[in-house]
Amino acid sequence: MSTIPEIRQRLYLIAIELDHLADELARRPARKKAPRSSVPMTPDLADRIRDFAHRNPDWTENDIGAHFGVNQGRVSEALRGKRE
Repeated sequence: MSTIPEIRQRLYLIAIELDHLADELARRPARKKAPRSSVPMTPDLADRIRDFAHRNPDWTENDIGAHFGVNQGRVSEALRGKRE
């Protein structure tokens, strides 16, 4: 059986260890994001994409995106009305 001073000492040592473990849980510093590689989607650009796709039905969304400087996902959103 342990005495109160021994238990207090053991708890103190556990607290120190927990403090060290808590320090390891800290977030890493934020990293710089990559620069934007496509042009911003605007209502005008979405209209132009829809018009272009209507006039060029054989073009793929990837090709249309490359033509306008946006990715295929943005072209898809514009064609389906999710980007106004």
